[in-house]
Amino acid sequence: MSTMIVLIIVFCAMILAPIIIAWLYYLATPGIVMKIDQDKVKDERYFAHSFAEMIEGAYESAKDNEITLSRKEHFMDSESLKNFEKDSIDEMLIVMDRDFFAPEHIKEYQKEIYVKHNAFFNVKDVSLRAAYAAGKMVIGNKTKVSRWIDSDETLAVYDDCDLGVSATAAKVLSLGQNVTFKRLFAPTVYFGQYPGSFKDPMEGKNEFAFRLPIIRDKKNITYVTSEKLTEFRTAPYSIVTPNKTMIVEGAILQGDIHTVDSVRICEGSGVLGNIFSEGDILIERGSFVAGNVFSQENIEIESDVMIGKKDNIVSVVARGKITIKENSVVYGYVSCEQGGISCPLYSDYTPRHEEIYNYIKYKEEVKSVGFNNLHEYESADPSAYRMDAAVKTAHIPDGAKVLGRSMFCGCSSLESVILPISLEMIDDFALADCVKLEDLPMLKYSNLKIIGVSALENCKKIKSLCFPKSLEVIKGAGCAGMEDVESIVFEEGSNLKIIADHAFRDCRKLKSIELPDSVESVGISAFRGCDGLMKISVNEKIKDEPGIKELPEILKNAELVIRK
Repeated sequence: MSTMIVLIIVFCAMILAPIIIAWLYYLATPGIVMKIDQDKVKDERYFAHSFAEMIEGAYESAKDNEITLSRKEHFMDSESLKNFEKDSIDEMLIVMDRDFFAPEHIKEYQKEIYVKHNAFFNVKDVSLRAAYAAGKMVIGNKTKVSRWIDSDETLAVYDDCDLGVSATAAKVLSLGQNVTFKRLFAPTVYFGQYPGSFKDPMEGKNEFAFRLPIIRDKKNITYVTSEKLTEFRTAPYSIVTPNKTMIVEGAILQGDIHTVDSVRICEGSGVLGNIFSEGDILIERGSFVAGNVFSQENIEIESDVMIGKKDNIVSVVARGKITIKENSVVYGYVSCEQGGISCPLYSDYTPRHEEIYNYIKYKEEVKSVGFNNLHEYESADPSAYRMDAAVKTAHIPDGAKVLGRSMFCGCSSLESVILPISLEMIDDFALADCVKLEDLPMLKYSNLKIIGVSALENCKKIKSLCFPKSLEVIKGAGCAGMEDVESIVFEEGSNLKIIADHAFRDCRKLKSIELPDSVESVGISAFRGCDGLMKISVNEKIKDEPGIKELPEILKNAELVIRK
């Protein structure tokens, strides 16, 4: 019996010894950190860019209509098409010399097409393998694409088309009705709409909702009903649940949705975050989702829905099918494994006639930012309009004390901002890089105390600044890069104490400035690059401050006046 026990112990030791040794080695060995290349960026138009690069690199050395790519290829050009009578081309087509390429008799292109300018394919039942236009492109009714199409400007697709593996555009992509697809990309993708008649995606939407901050505090909630909303019909949280999820009509969820079941966004509702679902997703008419939409099953998007925001690329991805109805817009990617369709139609539908020169036309968007009341302003996401090139004017409501951090940063079209008397702080980067901003007319009447880091940096068109006596601090680079400013005045009795590093750097047209007696510190390079400065007057108590002491070296033509 004892021999049997010994044998069992020996056997177990033989089996377990390698496992124990491996486990001990694992504990003693430090883990290897996985290297992640943060510089890698997916090229959403990879097919087109690769093809165009090959053609453009090899075309100059092409001879006798033969071009060397991965191998030698014979191609046709616009000249060889003149006497070509067949309706099918089995060679590559390269068109370099026509502003507008519109073949009238070719129905089948068996190889790739490169068009240097604009292209229009409108012969009925055209079949394309792959096509690229460095200009604009129009795809007529019932066109069938087997691989991909791309435009380096705009791509307009009419009705009953099959877009193959991929359809992409650098600016705008519009799809008519009954168009099938697998993968789409453009900064703006319109569904069920045609050139010259696009509907404003924001029509009927609650604009205030887009100013709200995203909140990622999680709650396990199945149905967001009216009883679970604030008085402003907002749900200030994210949802994480194993159950079906529904957002009631007209509600705004300020976070994400994560569920292993289906999601229903009812009519006129909105989600500021992302939606991740293991089940089907239904987004009803007039709703919006500001973030990404992912489903392991199917996605159905009804009419007048907006996914994403202008200049903010998002993804709509389904393992199943995607259906998107008329007047809807996606800003970015649409991808589905089992195929998608734009505006499926009834059998008695009559396709819309293509207009040969009716490319997608741009209407310059102009936006005036205003707020109905102080509560609406203070509830808004401070950076809601950051980098928004459409914002032209802004009016901050009475009672507001802070112009929020990065609020209008990079708004390259902003020309005017009306500030309230109550304003006490222009926060960091609030108006940075507003290169067309010409004036801040109410600034001198405000209660301004703090100008934040880079708050007014690179406001190149402002010619004069008059600071109220309440101003106490100008932080680092607060007024730097204001290239056109000629006059900076501090109101009599100024309380200004701190001028931080680089505060007025590169104000190249500034001619003279008198710093108030209240100033206690001037940081390094505060006036570096102010090449036009001829006179600066300061109190003797700050003559040894870094930003003053360096003046004779960095501004040799400026007269430094020391007041007692």
